[in-house]
Amino acid sequence: MDSNRTFNIAIVDDDKSEIDLLSSIINEYASLAGIDLVLHPFGSGEEFLSVYRPYRYTAIFMDIYMDGMDGIDCAREVLAKDRGAIVIFLTSSDGRMPDAFSIHAYDYIPKPAAKGRVFKVLDDVMMRQTAISSAPALTFSCDKKDITLPFPEIVCVRTGKHNYLEITDSKGDTYLTRATFSEVADSLSKDSRFLLVLRGVLVNMDYIKEMAGEICHLTSGMTLPISVKNAKNLASTWHNYVLDGIRAERKIRRTRNES
Repeated sequence: MDSNRTFNIAIVDDDKSEIDLLSSIINEYASLAGIDLVLHPFGSGEEFLSVYRPYRYTAIFMDIYMDGMDGIDCAREVLAKDRGAIVIFLTSSDGRMPDAFSIHAYDYIPKPAAKGRVFKVLDDVMMRQTAISSAPALTFSCDKKDITLPFPEIVCVRTGKHNYLEITDSKGDTYLTRATFSEVADSLSKDSRFLLVLRGVLVNMDYIKEMAGEICHLTSGMTLPISVKNAKNLASTWHNYVLDGIRAERKIRRTRNES
């Protein structure tokens, strides 16, 4: 775990006492684990969505039953923008668990939150972050500086104007480099998440929202052209990748719940 990194945690709940309880537990976890966590409390789903941006939060603790927009609908909007978002539901009833897992929530915690349960979920989240931070990385030069991006944070790579290569990351930053597309593609193509959708355009499938016609829609709002000839095969490859990810998450969840 990167001890110099700050992890942002959102808590969305219309009951302030529940926010205070969960905040106390999470702060205790951070102190014991020696990590820097910043908590962002929100009193409603509407308030949270008004400031939400993809990839801002390491984890989102979301109450299912709230006045106004409920947690299921709020989480659905979050996951539409960032399929990899870690949404952990807080609930006083199991009645809507099928709905929660149908949108591929990461986990759920019964209310009132028990310290051991919260600690276990946070351990899993931090292990996942460690896996991301230890993933292979791409290093390239931009504006006479060396830039290093872990593979999971690279959204797309495409050939740009004037012999530049454009590399866009999960924060929305785009870097221009003189590296060749073939050099970068050779490195990234070893990772199963990257898909060549058109000559000179490589996309991280974790950030694809939809493939429609000849256009690839990304969760950030970006659109990229795809091969007309291979459109059906590309869409099929992406759908299979998503299904494989869902199966893997379910296996992890089963293992976690059995331990």
